[in-house]
Amino acid sequence: MPKFYKTKTKEYPDGTRVLTVYKNAVTSETSNTSAVIMSTEELEPSAEEKELAKQRNLWKVRTKIKDYCLSNNFTFFWTMTFKSNRYDYQDAFDRMGRWLRKMRDKYGKFDYIFIPERHKDGAIHFHGVTGGVNGHIVDSGVKHRGAKVFNCTDWEYGFTELTAIRSREKCASYITKYVTKDMQNSIVGKGKKKYWCSRGLRLPAVSYSEYDLSLGLEPDYENDTCTIFKIE
Repeated sequence: MPKFYKTKTKEYPDGTRVLTVYKNAVTSETSNTSAVIMSTEELEPSAEEKELAKQRNLWKVRTKIKDYCLSNNFTFFWTMTFKSNRYDYQDAFDRMGRWLRKMRDKYGKFDYIFIPERHKDGAIHFHGVTGGVNGHIVDSGVKHRGAKVFNCTDWEYGFTELTAIRSREKCASYITKYVTKDMQNSIVGKGKKKYWCSRGLRLPAVSYSEYDLSLGLEPDYENDTCTIFKIE
C-alpha cells in the first residue's frame, strides 16, 4: 500500500470492480484516527469520539460481510428462531456455536455467516447465509413471493426458514441491514464476536493508487468523504 492513496479498488471473483475515490488523499498511517484516540492512555475520548468510533466499527463490519457475500457462492438465506430460552443471549450464542460444530462434524465443512437480531419483545434469533451445506433440508410446502421456503430439520432448538439466494447483490444488501447499533450495544457484549463466520471465505482483491482512477465513469454513490464507482 502506498503511503498516500486517492483510489481504493476492490475486485470481486466475478470480475466486478468497485472504486472508492476519496475527496482528500488518505494516508495509511493516520486513516484510522479513532484507533489512535482509543489507544492513547493519557487522553480520555469524549462521548462524541466514542460514538464516532462505534459508527466506524459498524461500517467496517457491514462492509466485510457484504464483501463476503459478493465473493463467495452462498446458496441459502436462513432465519433461525428458538422455542426455549429465547431471551437468554449467551445461551443462544452457545447453542449456535454447538450447532455449527455439530453440522461440520456430521456433514463436513461448509461456508456460512450468521448474524444475531433481537425481536421487538427482546427474543433473540439469527439470520444468515450458507453455501455447500449438506444438512437435512426439506421443502416446507410454503412459498414466499413466489419462492419456495425450506426447513432444516437439523436445527433442534426451534424453527428455520430457508430460501434460495437468487441475487448476490440483493442478498448482500439485505443481510447487512441486520448489523445495527442495537446488535453492537445490546445484543453482543463488549469485546465479543459480532457475527459467526466460517474460515477460509474469500474476500475481494484490494489495490491502491495515488491517482484518481475514475475519470470518465459515472458515480454510483457519493458522500462528503468519497465517491464510489461500480464497474461490471
